[in-house]
Amino acid sequence: MGKKPEEQKTISRRNFFKFSGAAIAGSTINFLPFNRARTQDKQEEGAKVKKFRILGRTGFKVGDISMGTTRVRDANIVRYAYDKGVNYFDTGETYGNGMAERFIGEMLKYMDRKKIFITTKIHLRDNESEESIMDRFKNCLGRLQTDYIDAFYMHGVTDVNMLNHAAFHEVATRLKSEGKMRFIGLSSHGPRGNEGDSMEKVMCAAAEDGRFDLMLFIYNFMNKESGDKILAACKKKNVGTTAMKTSPGVLAVDPIDPENLTEDQERYVNRIMDRGSSREQALERLKSRTKSQQESYEKTKPFIEKYNVKTADDLRKISIHWVVQNEDMHTTCVSFADFDLVDRIIPISGTKLSQAEMKFLEEYKLAFENQYCRHGCNACTAACRLKLPVSTIMRYAYYYETQGREKDAMQKYANLRVRNASNCAGCDAPCLGNCPFGVDIQSQLVQAHSMLTFV
Repeated sequence: MGKKPEEQKTISRRNFFKFSGAAIAGSTINFLPFNRARTQDKQEEGAKVKKFRILGRTGFKVGDISMGTTRVRDANIVRYAYDKGVNYFDTGETYGNGMAERFIGEMLKYMDRKKIFITTKIHLRDNESEESIMDRFKNCLGRLQTDYIDAFYMHGVTDVNMLNHAAFHEVATRLKSEGKMRFIGLSSHGPRGNEGDSMEKVMCAAAEDGRFDLMLFIYNFMNKESGDKILAACKKKNVGTTAMKTSPGVLAVDPIDPENLTEDQERYVNRIMDRGSSREQALERLKSRTKSQQESYEKTKPFIEKYNVKTADDLRKISIHWVVQNEDMHTTCVSFADFDLVDRIIPISGTKLSQAEMKFLEEYKLAFENQYCRHGCNACTAACRLKLPVSTIMRYAYYYETQGREKDAMQKYANLRVRNASNCAGCDAPCLGNCPFGVDIQSQLVQAHSMLTFV
């Protein structure tokens, strides 16, 4: 008879290789924590989630930091986060083509199932049948190796009408009665082009609807105004709130020496070459990407130096911290791709930003205001004669540039086919006057196209 989950040996960064060397030997992931030059603080490594909030009407006591799984490439990171006190795991059927769900399922034998909350999601077609939705749910359940899912989500809802998807609600009612699903959730990234509603409109309507128990939406210090309206709507109806895409913006990047690339740069070049480009072409793409990031950095350089925020990791941590400290945001989903990120983020649980850090974010927002396309916004799309999915394209650029999901972002962009930003190069850009934040939409879309195309 096996040990109870709480009696199982936990994984530390020090014993990880010894504990699961065979698994690592066959893995392709780069484990950054073990080859970084900087020394990890022992106290930081030993930290655990220490702040818990009631997840709306679900009644679940959720940690203020939870795990998103879009970037996870090894099951042991799931277990490592659990050992750090993470008790909420957000996944979806498309994350790693189902692999993220499988990773959670593999690690459930080391967890106390009754003490964790698992959500998964599916994208719905307008005319999708009950049978199809049920089959997809069963596949999710099988990959997760569990008897029930805590919350089943409509994923990436683009318009208010989708909230009334009859087949989804019928299936959800049946699954609840069978004990296979407990709550209904909703996520949104906003519209696809001119066809749909803003994230704010979708989420506020869903809160008012009353059938949705949980919301996953974009929230960061750059889109505070829109995000706070969603939080208020959820609070009024006692809906559980979870945050994603909490880290806008980039900082300085390493200079390029073609004969001595950094590890990240070499990995980037290899990815481009794997898609059929020569090394020379890949290096040119790297230079173009670096130039774009450097231009953004120059605008923020004075106060970055003033506050001694030296790296993109520093900015990301402060950005996440800003969300985590908000009592109305029940939990913040962080895409833990490696052990190092777990160790850097978990210590901020239950803590507040310093006045200096708050000041830094305020100044950063002012300087970066017209550089950041707000995810989920559709203010400019009505002016686009071709009805291009501006917010979607810029979200893919965010995946590529900020989340390190180059391959995934390029594939998603390719799926747009002719509705891509190649149309923007010779356009007279009627969209420019429609952005309430003054973003140079045309320029950013042209840069995004260069970044995301395979050739």
